[in-house]
Amino acid sequence: MQFVRLGLLIIVTSCQAFAVELEDLRKQSKTKTDQVLDESNKKREKLLARFAEFQKDLEQLKPGLGIQMPVEGRNAAKVRLIDHNELTGIPEAKKVYAIVTQQYKLRTWHSESDSQNLDTVKPGDKVEVLLMVNTREANVPKFGWVMVRTASGSEGYIPQMYLKNIPEQATVSTAKKEKKYVFITTGLRMRSEPTLAGEFIALVPADAEVDVLRYSKSKDTVDGLKDFWAEISYGGRTGWVFNGYLRAVGQKPPPEPPSVNAGGFTVPVDGRVSSKFGPRIDPVTKKSGDFHRGIDIVAPVGEPIKAAKDGDVFESSTNKWWGHYIIIKHSGDVYTYYCHQSRKKSAKGQKVKTGEVIGYVGKTGKVTGPHLHFEVRSGKDPKDPLQYLK
Repeated sequence: MQFVRLGLLIIVTSCQAFAVELEDLRKQSKTKTDQVLDESNKKREKLLARFAEFQKDLEQLKPGLGIQMPVEGRNAAKVRLIDHNELTGIPEAKKVYAIVTQQYKLRTWHSESDSQNLDTVKPGDKVEVLLMVNTREANVPKFGWVMVRTASGSEGYIPQMYLKNIPEQATVSTAKKEKKYVFITTGLRMRSEPTLAGEFIALVPADAEVDVLRYSKSKDTVDGLKDFWAEISYGGRTGWVFNGYLRAVGQKPPPEPPSVNAGGFTVPVDGRVSSKFGPRIDPVTKKSGDFHRGIDIVAPVGEPIKAAKDGDVFESSTNKWWGHYIIIKHSGDVYTYYCHQSRKKSAKGQKVKTGEVIGYVGKTGKVTGPHLHFEVRSGKDPKDPLQYLK
Protein backbone atom coordinates (compact mmCIF):
# COMPACT_ATOMS: atom_id res chain seq x y z
CA MET A 1 0.00 0.00 0.00
CA GLN A 2 2.89 2.28 0.79
CA PHE A 3 4.37 1.53 -2.65
CA VAL A 4 1.07 2.54 -4.34
CA ARG A 5 0.97 5.82 -2.42
CA LEU A 6 4.60 6.49 -3.28
CA GLY A 7 3.90 5.84 -6.98
CA LEU A 8 0.92 8.19 -6.98
CA LEU A 9 3.01 10.85 -5.26
CA ILE A 10 5.71 10.57 -7.94
CA ILE A 11 3.12 10.85 -10.74
CA VAL A 12 1.49 13.92 -9.15
CA THR A 13 4.89 15.56 -8.61
CA SER A 14 5.88 14.88 -12.27
CA CYS A 15 2.62 16.38 -13.56
CA GLN A 16 3.12 19.47 -11.42
CA ALA A 17 6.70 19.88 -12.73
CA PHE A 18 5.48 19.49 -16.33
CA ALA A 19 2.78 22.07 -15.76
CA VAL A 20 5.37 24.51 -14.39
CA GLU A 21 7.64 23.96 -17.41
CA LEU A 22 4.70 24.41 -19.81
CA GLU A 23 3.74 27.66 -18.09
CA ASP A 24 7.34 28.89 -18.35
CA LEU A 25 7.37 28.10 -22.09
CA ARG A 26 4.12 30.01 -22.56
CA LYS A 27 5.54 33.03 -20.75
CA GLN A 28 8.76 32.93 -22.81
CA SER A 29 6.76 32.61 -26.04
CA LYS A 30 4.52 35.52 -25.09
CA THR A 31 7.56 37.64 -24.19
CA LYS A 32 9.16 36.97 -27.58
CA THR A 33 5.88 37.67 -29.39
CA ASP A 34 5.51 40.95 -27.54
CA GLN A 35 9.08 41.91 -28.46
CA VAL A 36 8.47 41.16 -32.15
CA LEU A 37 5.21 43.12 -32.15
CA ASP A 38 6.85 46.01 -30.35
CA GLU A 39 9.74 46.15 -32.87
CA SER A 40 7.26 45.88 -35.75
CA ASN A 41 5.16 48.74 -34.39
CA LYS A 42 8.26 50.89 -33.90
CA LYS A 43 9.34 50.28 -37.51
CA ARG A 44 5.82 51.04 -38.75
CA GLU A 45 5.66 54.26 -36.74
CA LYS A 46 9.10 55.29 -38.01
CA LEU A 47 8.05 54.65 -41.61
CA LEU A 48 4.82 56.61 -41.19
CA ALA A 49 6.72 59.47 -39.53
CA ARG A 50 9.18 59.63 -42.44
CA PHE A 51 6.33 59.69 -44.94
CA ALA A 52 4.57 62.43 -42.97
CA GLU A 53 7.78 64.48 -43.08
CA PHE A 54 8.06 63.94 -46.83
CA GLN A 55 4.38 64.85 -47.29
CA LYS A 56 4.85 68.06 -45.27
CA ASP A 57 7.91 69.14 -47.31
CA LEU A 58 6.06 68.66 -50.60
CA GLU A 59 3.03 70.57 -49.33
CA GLN A 60 5.28 73.53 -48.50
CA LEU A 61 6.79 73.50 -51.99
CA LYS A 62 3.52 72.87 -53.83
CA PRO A 63 0.35 73.30 -51.74
CA GLY A 64 -2.58 71.17 -52.76
CA LEU A 65 -0.70 68.15 -54.10
CA GLY A 66 -2.60 65.92 -51.70
CA ILE A 67 -0.09 63.07 -51.65
CA GLN A 68 -1.39 60.08 -49.68
CA MET A 69 0.20 56.92 -48.35
CA PRO A 70 -0.08 54.27 -51.09
CA VAL A 71 -1.32 51.65 -48.60
CA GLU A 72 -3.50 51.58 -45.49
CA GLY A 73 -1.46 52.54 -42.40
CA ARG A 74 -1.90 49.22 -40.65
CA ASN A 75 -0.21 47.47 -43.55
CA ALA A 76 2.63 49.96 -43.91
CA ALA A 77 5.17 47.17 -43.51
CA LYS A 78 4.07 45.86 -46.92
CA VAL A 79 5.06 49.01 -48.81
CA ARG A 80 7.25 48.01 -51.73
CA LEU A 81 10.77 49.43 -51.42
CA ILE A 82 12.59 50.56 -54.56
CA ASP A 83 15.76 48.70 -53.65
CA HIS A 84 13.95 45.41 -53.00
CA ASN A 85 11.92 44.87 -56.15
CA GLU A 86 12.95 41.21 -56.24
CA LEU A 87 10.75 40.28 -53.26
CA THR A 88 8.80 37.10 -53.95
CA GLY A 89 5.10 37.47 -54.55
CA ILE A 90 5.39 41.05 -55.83
CA PRO A 91 5.24 41.46 -59.63
CA GLU A 92 8.25 43.19 -61.20
CA ALA A 93 7.46 46.78 -62.10
CA LYS A 94 8.22 47.85 -65.65
CA LYS A 95 11.39 49.91 -65.63
CA VAL A 96 11.58 53.21 -67.50
CA TYR A 97 14.85 54.61 -68.83
CA ALA A 98 16.01 57.94 -70.23
CA ILE A 99 19.17 59.38 -71.79
CA VAL A 100 21.11 62.25 -70.16
CA THR A 101 21.66 65.22 -72.51
CA GLN A 102 23.84 67.48 -70.32
CA GLN A 103 26.48 66.91 -67.64
CA TYR A 104 24.98 67.44 -64.22
CA LYS A 105 25.72 66.73 -60.55
CA LEU A 106 22.77 64.84 -59.10
CA ARG A 107 21.06 66.46 -56.10
CA THR A 108 19.87 64.83 -52.89
CA TRP A 109 16.72 66.98 -53.11
CA HIS A 110 14.76 68.44 -56.02
CA SER A 111 16.11 71.98 -55.66
CA GLU A 112 18.96 73.94 -57.23
CA SER A 113 19.73 75.31 -53.76
CA ASP A 114 20.58 71.83 -52.51
CA SER A 115 24.29 71.85 -51.66
CA GLN A 116 24.71 68.08 -51.19
CA ASN A 117 25.78 67.07 -54.66
CA LEU A 118 26.12 63.40 -55.61
CA ASP A 119 27.56 61.57 -58.63
CA THR A 120 27.94 63.36 -61.95
CA VAL A 121 26.05 62.07 -65.00
CA LYS A 122 27.30 62.81 -68.50
CA PRO A 123 25.64 63.20 -71.93
CA GLY A 124 24.70 59.82 -73.35
CA ASP A 125 24.40 58.07 -69.97
CA LYS A 126 21.35 55.82 -69.65
CA VAL A 127 19.55 56.21 -66.31
CA GLU A 128 16.52 54.56 -64.77
CA VAL A 129 13.63 56.92 -63.98
CA LEU A 130 12.35 56.36 -60.43
CA LEU A 131 10.17 59.40 -59.62
CA MET A 132 8.96 62.62 -61.23
CA VAL A 133 8.21 65.73 -59.15
CA ASN A 134 6.36 68.52 -60.95
CA THR A 135 7.16 71.27 -58.49
CA ARG A 136 8.19 74.72 -59.73
CA GLU A 137 10.59 77.28 -58.37
CA ALA A 138 10.53 81.00 -59.06
CA ASN A 139 13.97 81.03 -60.66
CA VAL A 140 13.51 77.82 -62.68
CA PRO A 141 9.94 77.82 -63.94
CA LYS A 142 10.44 75.71 -67.03
CA PHE A 143 11.14 72.26 -65.67
CA GLY A 144 10.26 69.69 -63.08
CA TRP A 145 12.60 67.25 -61.36
CA VAL A 146 13.26 63.57 -61.93
CA MET A 147 14.75 61.11 -59.45
CA VAL A 148 17.02 58.72 -61.36
CA ARG A 149 19.25 55.73 -60.71
CA THR A 150 22.59 55.47 -62.54
CA ALA A 151 24.26 52.34 -63.90
CA SER A 152 26.42 52.21 -60.75
CA GLY A 153 23.28 52.17 -58.56
CA SER A 154 23.51 55.69 -57.11
CA GLU A 155 20.34 57.81 -57.00
CA GLY A 156 19.60 61.53 -57.11
CA TYR A 157 17.55 64.31 -58.68
CA ILE A 158 18.13 65.94 -62.08
CA PRO A 159 16.06 68.56 -63.98
CA GLN A 160 13.70 66.91 -66.44
CA MET A 161 14.96 69.20 -69.22
CA TYR A 162 18.31 67.37 -69.10
CA LEU A 163 16.74 64.03 -70.02
CA LYS A 164 15.30 62.65 -73.22
CA ASN A 165 13.25 59.54 -73.88
CA ILE A 166 14.81 56.50 -75.49
CA PRO A 167 13.36 56.54 -79.02
CA GLU A 168 10.87 53.86 -79.99
CA GLN A 169 12.42 51.28 -82.29
CA ALA A 170 11.01 51.35 -85.78
CA THR A 171 8.79 48.45 -86.78
CA VAL A 172 10.89 46.03 -88.78
CA SER A 173 9.88 44.29 -91.96
CA THR A 174 9.06 40.60 -91.76
CA ALA A 175 8.40 40.17 -95.45
CA LYS A 176 11.76 38.65 -96.40
CA LYS A 177 14.88 37.02 -95.04
CA GLU A 178 17.48 39.57 -93.86
CA LYS A 179 21.20 39.50 -93.27
CA LYS A 180 22.35 41.21 -90.06
CA TYR A 181 25.31 41.25 -87.69
CA VAL A 182 25.74 41.34 -83.91
CA PHE A 183 27.09 44.74 -82.88
CA ILE A 184 27.12 44.32 -79.09
CA THR A 185 30.68 43.55 -77.98
CA THR A 186 29.75 40.80 -75.53
CA GLY A 187 27.82 38.82 -78.12
CA LEU A 188 24.22 37.57 -77.88
CA ARG A 189 22.60 34.57 -76.23
CA MET A 190 20.54 32.53 -78.67
CA ARG A 191 17.38 31.27 -76.95
CA SER A 192 14.73 28.66 -77.67
CA GLU A 193 11.87 31.19 -77.39
CA PRO A 194 11.45 34.95 -78.00
CA THR A 195 11.85 35.82 -74.31
CA LEU A 196 14.60 36.14 -71.70
CA ALA A 197 13.08 33.05 -70.09
CA GLY A 198 13.87 30.97 -73.18
CA GLU A 199 16.38 28.15 -72.82
CA PHE A 200 19.97 29.12 -73.69
CA ILE A 201 21.14 27.47 -76.93
CA ALA A 202 24.44 29.12 -77.90
CA LEU A 203 26.44 32.34 -77.65
CA VAL A 204 26.53 34.29 -80.91
CA PRO A 205 29.80 36.28 -80.83
CA ALA A 206 30.17 39.99 -81.57
CA ASP A 207 30.38 40.99 -85.26
CA ALA A 208 29.03 37.60 -86.33
CA GLU A 209 26.76 37.75 -89.38
CA VAL A 210 23.41 35.98 -89.01
CA ASP A 211 20.39 35.24 -91.19
CA VAL A 212 17.14 36.65 -89.77
CA LEU A 213 14.27 34.30 -90.62
CA ARG A 214 11.36 36.12 -88.96
CA TYR A 215 10.38 38.37 -86.05
CA SER A 216 8.18 37.96 -83.00
CA LYS A 217 4.60 39.24 -83.17
CA SER A 218 5.06 41.73 -80.32
CA LYS A 219 7.85 43.88 -78.93
CA ASP A 220 9.73 43.30 -75.70
CA THR A 221 11.83 45.60 -73.50
CA VAL A 222 15.40 44.52 -72.75
CA ASP A 223 17.96 46.81 -71.07
CA GLY A 224 15.70 49.79 -71.74
CA LEU A 225 15.41 49.03 -75.47
CA LYS A 226 12.02 48.17 -76.95
CA ASP A 227 12.16 45.96 -80.03
CA PHE A 228 11.13 42.65 -81.55
CA TRP A 229 12.86 39.32 -81.05
CA ALA A 230 14.47 37.90 -84.21
CA GLU A 231 14.63 34.23 -85.08
CA ILE A 232 18.05 33.67 -86.64
CA SER A 233 20.10 30.95 -88.26
CA TYR A 234 23.76 30.82 -87.26
CA GLY A 235 26.41 28.12 -87.09
CA GLY A 236 23.94 25.46 -88.18
CA ARG A 237 21.54 26.35 -85.34
CA THR A 238 18.26 28.23 -85.19
CA GLY A 239 17.02 30.30 -82.25
CA TRP A 240 15.89 33.70 -81.00
CA VAL A 241 17.97 36.81 -80.17
CA PHE A 242 16.90 40.36 -79.25
CA ASN A 243 16.72 42.43 -82.44
CA GLY A 244 17.75 45.60 -80.59
CA TYR A 245 21.33 44.32 -80.73
CA LEU A 246 21.36 43.52 -84.44
CA ARG A 247 22.27 45.85 -87.30
CA ALA A 248 22.05 45.53 -91.08
CA VAL A 249 25.24 44.12 -92.61
CA GLY A 250 25.45 47.31 -94.70
CA GLN A 251 25.98 49.26 -91.44
CA LYS A 252 28.83 47.03 -90.29
CA PRO A 253 31.99 49.09 -89.70
CA PRO A 254 35.06 48.10 -91.72
CA PRO A 255 37.25 45.56 -89.90
CA GLU A 256 40.31 46.86 -88.14
CA PRO A 257 43.57 45.82 -89.81
CA PRO A 258 44.99 42.70 -88.11
CA SER A 259 47.86 43.07 -85.70
CA VAL A 260 50.72 41.17 -87.38
CA ASN A 261 54.19 40.35 -86.10
CA ALA A 262 57.51 40.79 -87.86
CA GLY A 263 56.98 37.52 -89.71
CA GLY A 264 53.61 38.66 -91.05
CA PHE A 265 51.54 36.29 -88.88
CA THR A 266 48.46 37.15 -86.82
CA VAL A 267 46.45 35.15 -84.27
CA PRO A 268 43.70 33.23 -86.18
CA VAL A 269 41.05 33.43 -83.44
CA ASP A 270 40.63 35.16 -80.08
CA GLY A 271 40.64 32.70 -77.22
CA ARG A 272 42.63 30.77 -74.63
CA VAL A 273 45.32 28.25 -75.63
CA SER A 274 44.16 25.07 -73.90
CA SER A 275 46.74 22.66 -75.32
CA LYS A 276 50.24 23.49 -76.56
CA PHE A 277 52.56 21.92 -79.15
CA GLY A 278 54.39 18.74 -78.11
CA PRO A 279 53.86 15.49 -76.13
CA ARG A 280 50.61 15.18 -74.19
CA ILE A 281 47.88 12.84 -73.00
CA ASP A 282 45.24 12.39 -75.69
CA PRO A 283 42.15 14.35 -74.47
CA VAL A 284 39.73 11.86 -76.05
CA THR A 285 41.35 8.44 -75.40
CA LYS A 286 43.14 9.61 -72.19
CA LYS A 287 46.23 7.64 -73.31
CA SER A 288 49.79 8.95 -72.94
CA GLY A 289 52.33 9.09 -75.75
CA ASP A 290 50.31 11.40 -78.01
CA PHE A 291 52.19 14.18 -79.83
CA HIS A 292 50.22 17.36 -80.43
CA ARG A 293 51.25 18.83 -83.80
CA GLY A 294 49.63 22.21 -83.19
CA ILE A 295 47.84 24.26 -80.55
CA ASP A 296 44.19 24.29 -79.44
CA ILE A 297 42.50 27.67 -78.98
CA VAL A 298 39.21 27.53 -77.06
CA ALA A 299 36.47 29.76 -78.52
CA PRO A 300 32.65 29.60 -78.79
CA VAL A 301 30.95 27.92 -81.72
CA GLY A 302 30.59 30.39 -84.58
CA GLU A 303 33.57 32.60 -83.64
CA PRO A 304 35.20 33.82 -86.91
CA ILE A 305 38.49 32.14 -87.89
CA LYS A 306 40.95 34.41 -89.72
CA ALA A 307 43.81 33.59 -92.05
CA ALA A 308 47.07 33.86 -90.10
CA LYS A 309 48.90 35.17 -93.19
CA ASP A 310 48.43 35.90 -96.90
CA GLY A 311 48.28 32.77 -99.03
CA ASP A 312 46.28 30.37 -101.21
CA VAL A 313 43.73 27.85 -99.90
CA PHE A 314 45.59 24.58 -100.51
CA GLU A 315 42.83 22.30 -99.21
CA SER A 316 39.23 22.68 -98.02
CA SER A 317 37.83 19.35 -96.92
CA THR A 318 36.42 17.14 -94.14
CA ASN A 319 37.56 13.99 -92.34
CA LYS A 320 36.70 12.12 -89.13
CA TRP A 321 39.73 13.49 -87.26
CA TRP A 322 39.83 17.18 -88.16
CA GLY A 323 36.16 17.60 -89.04
CA HIS A 324 35.77 20.56 -91.42
CA TYR A 325 39.25 21.94 -92.07
CA ILE A 326 41.19 24.33 -94.31
CA ILE A 327 44.89 24.35 -95.21
CA ILE A 328 46.51 27.55 -96.49
CA LYS A 329 49.84 27.58 -98.37
CA HIS A 330 52.09 30.58 -97.74
CA SER A 331 55.37 31.74 -99.25
CA GLY A 332 58.49 29.81 -98.25
CA ASP A 333 56.70 26.43 -98.41
CA VAL A 334 54.87 27.16 -95.10
CA TYR A 335 51.36 25.74 -94.47
CA THR A 336 48.79 26.60 -91.80
CA TYR A 337 45.99 24.24 -90.74
CA TYR A 338 42.56 25.29 -89.34
CA CYS A 339 40.56 22.31 -88.02
CA HIS A 340 37.21 21.41 -86.34
CA GLN A 341 35.27 24.24 -88.04
CA SER A 342 31.49 24.44 -87.80
CA ARG A 343 31.43 25.72 -91.37
CA LYS A 344 34.00 26.84 -93.94
CA LYS A 345 33.93 30.11 -95.83
CA SER A 346 36.85 29.62 -98.23
CA ALA A 347 37.21 27.23 -101.16
CA LYS A 348 40.25 25.42 -102.58
CA GLY A 349 42.37 27.66 -104.81
CA GLN A 350 41.04 30.91 -103.29
CA LYS A 351 43.53 33.65 -102.43
CA VAL A 352 43.15 35.03 -98.90
CA LYS A 353 44.59 38.02 -97.06
CA THR A 354 45.93 38.20 -93.52
CA GLY A 355 42.98 38.56 -91.10
CA GLU A 356 40.37 37.53 -93.70
CA VAL A 357 37.61 35.29 -92.30
CA ILE A 358 37.99 31.78 -93.74
CA GLY A 359 35.58 29.86 -91.49
CA TYR A 360 33.98 29.56 -88.06
CA VAL A 361 34.89 27.73 -84.85
CA GLY A 362 33.06 24.45 -84.25
CA LYS A 363 33.45 21.02 -82.71
CA THR A 364 33.44 18.71 -85.74
CA GLY A 365 35.75 15.68 -85.91
CA LYS A 366 37.62 14.25 -82.92
CA VAL A 367 37.02 16.83 -80.18
CA THR A 368 35.84 17.20 -76.58
CA GLY A 369 34.46 20.73 -77.07
CA PRO A 370 34.45 23.74 -79.41
CA HIS A 371 37.94 25.01 -80.33
CA LEU A 372 40.31 25.68 -83.22
CA HIS A 373 43.16 23.24 -83.80
CA PHE A 374 45.85 25.36 -85.48
CA GLU A 375 49.01 23.98 -87.05
CA VAL A 376 52.02 25.46 -88.80
CA ARG A 377 54.15 23.22 -91.00
CA SER A 378 57.34 23.92 -92.89
CA GLY A 379 56.95 21.59 -95.82
CA LYS A 380 55.68 18.45 -94.08
CA ASP A 381 57.36 19.09 -90.72
CA PRO A 382 55.09 20.40 -87.91
CA LYS A 383 56.43 23.44 -86.04
CA ASP A 384 55.37 25.11 -82.79
CA PRO A 385 52.72 27.67 -83.90
CA LEU A 386 53.46 29.93 -80.93
CA GLN A 387 56.94 30.58 -82.37
CA TYR A 388 55.27 31.99 -85.48
CA LEU A 389 52.57 33.97 -83.65
CA LYS A 390 54.83 35.74 -81.11
